[in-house]
Amino acid sequence: MMDSMRNKWVLTGFIWSAVILITLYNSSEIKRLKLAREEIETLRMDEQFWRQHSESTAGITAEGNRLFLDVESVDLGLLTIDNHVKKLSSDLSLPPVVINKQPVTASDGQVPVDISFTGSFADAFRWFKSLDKEMPFLKAINLKISIDPVSNKAVTTGSYFFRYRIKTGDGAQESSGGI
Repeated sequence: MMDSMRNKWVLTGFIWSAVILITLYNSSEIKRLKLAREEIETLRMDEQFWRQHSESTAGITAEGNRLFLDVESVDLGLLTIDNHVKKLSSDLSLPPVVINKQPVTASDGQVPVDISFTGSFADAFRWFKSLDKEMPFLKAINLKISIDPVSNKAVTTGSYFFRYRIKTGDGAQESSGGI
């Protein structure tokens, strides 16, 4: 009789162990499915966001790309700046513009450039407005307009950071310094 009772308890223990194991397995599967469902929902919301905002993000990306000049080398970029500035001063009928380039530091993505010229206040205003519009990759750091007492003309000097990105051979761009 004891053997039959002991066999019944072993069978009962085995059945309860199986029930507990199946319950643990089911709860882990429920958690896994819940996490998968949340991930799918997050991806769906991300996709919806990108569809709704693709035009504005493309515009922001394009505007951000304008803030850097893509060049093959820093010297070529400085030569491009020199040509742009001379063309701009010629288009605005300004007197010659003087450009002083500072030594290039170890590829931080920006080079200090000083630009100066002599003209009227109206010339200086037109100059800054055109420079900001045509060369957004030049970030103004320090601007100074003073009157020359001898010629009674405005002497305009400005310090800028020329922001650039080096193009690699395959058309990709190396990361460069921040804004």
